[in-house]
Amino acid sequence: MLRRILAGGLALTATGLVLATGPAVYADELKAPYARAGAVVDADGRLNLGKNIVATWRAATGKYCVQVDQDVDVTEAVIQITARHALRLPHIAFRNPSATCHRDNTITVNVFNPHTARLADSGFDLSIS
Repeated sequence: MLRRILAGGLALTATGLVLATGPAVYADELKAPYARAGAVVDADGRLNLGKNIVATWRAATGKYCVQVDQDVDVTEAVIQITARHALRLPHIAFRNPSATCHRDNTITVNVFNPHTARLADSGFDLSIS
């Protein structure tokens, strides 16, 4: 089962989510021309790189919030998430205001450790198209 999970994660990484950054001068801005919004979020909840992202934060262990600019409607968006650490499984827990995030146009992301089936901290890449 773990092989299938890892193979699926690698397939998503290879086919679905390519986040490219520009030169070091533009290191704070995500270069993703075909995505309406995107984020590279660190394990502590800080936004590493972003495009049309208002804020990101870690709400609790393994629970993250990503607030997207109002120009991008997350209710109609296709969202892809890839874990930045091995043996972590991120998924969208809720779109728009949730009991975790409490803000408009926000995506709640939960990250699990598949071995323990518990929430675990991990960075992730998020793409919204």
